[in-house]
Amino acid sequence: VFQDITYLRIPLPDTPEANIKRHFKECISFIHQCRLHGGNCLVHCLAGISRSTTVVVAYVMAVTELSCQEVLEAIRTVRPVANPNPGFRQQLAEFGGGAARKVRRHLKQRYGTSPFNDEEEIKALLPVARGGPSRTDGALQGLVPRARDIRSTTPFLLRVKRTFSCIPACLK
Repeated sequence: VFQDITYLRIPLPDTPEANIKRHFKECISFIHQCRLHGGNCLVHCLAGISRSTTVVVAYVMAVTELSCQEVLEAIRTVRPVANPNPGFRQQLAEFGGGAARKVRRHLKQRYGTSPFNDEEEIKALLPVARGGPSRTDGALQGLVPRARDIRSTTPFLLRVKRTFSCIPACLK
């Protein structure tokens, strides 16, 4: 455990019955505050497939007006194994109603207008997810996040890709 790192730990089993939705607001606020302060935020679980994906999908839904399915499609362009379990998918679908809008309003009231272009960046990945033109993986790897620069030109999900790429090969 490092002193200069702020942690948010959410102990939760990866089962369809687990109530991950009750943690969305806390996780979303944590990620958003981290980004606004120019930090990097590593969202992880044991395999990086279900729980972490669910939290990132909820965050992107809260800061954009995109649906769960659109966000998940975009995430899979940079993390192909992303796959929330059926119970988490249901909770994301429920969150996509008024709850995501409510959290979006809360973020705006608490932190002001977002300096990020998340919706445009995510929408740019959708043609890739649907078989359209894409960047090569090598080009994606060349994008290095710049700490402390909240106006970084590196798209949010490409920074996620870079973070996941740092996982040791034995854990992939």
